[in-house]
Amino acid sequence: MTDFDNLFLKYHHQLFRYTLKFIEDENEALDLVQDIFIAVWEKGQYRDNEDRVKGYLFAGVKNSCLNYIKHQKVVKRFEQHAAIRMKEMEVTYYLSGEQSFLEKEAIQKIDDVIESLTDIYKEVIILSRFEGLKNKEIAERLNIPVRTVETRIFRALTLLKEKISVKSLMLFFIRKRISPEPF
Repeated sequence: MTDFDNLFLKYHHQLFRYTLKFIEDENEALDLVQDIFIAVWEKGQYRDNEDRVKGYLFAGVKNSCLNYIKHQKVVKRFEQHAAIRMKEMEVTYYLSGEQSFLEKEAIQKIDDVIESLTDIYKEVIILSRFEGLKNKEIAERLNIPVRTVETRIFRALTLLKEKISVKSLMLFFIRKRISPEPF
């Protein structure tokens, strides 16, 4: 066996266990230990005094672990920033007026279903969801009780939900920049 083989067999397991004190991921720990042995091999340091090489190995692994931890913090910050940016882009996308073909189809289907409602249901949905009137205001405009308005809105939304998915309805009301009442 060569000096390097002896050094590897003697210290690999110790270095691996030492690395696990810093890093929980065993695969990453093994990679860091292997990297330090590669550095020792490439520089020919395995021929030096064993105490000196041992110190170099442990110091090198410790520094590699600390660098790895710093790098992981940077990666985590980047991932968080990227996730926030993606959410901002989604909001911008939906508010900018851009729509995919499927969204246009969904909105057209909702428009068609609203058009197919009877006049009494269609009227309250339009006043409530598109004109943004409160139930009391609708009742005053149509000269009917508030409870009747509530019932008509409930029934109209029930009919819409039967024919269209809730997700499509939410998208539709978001696109119209109005906030629907809970279903």
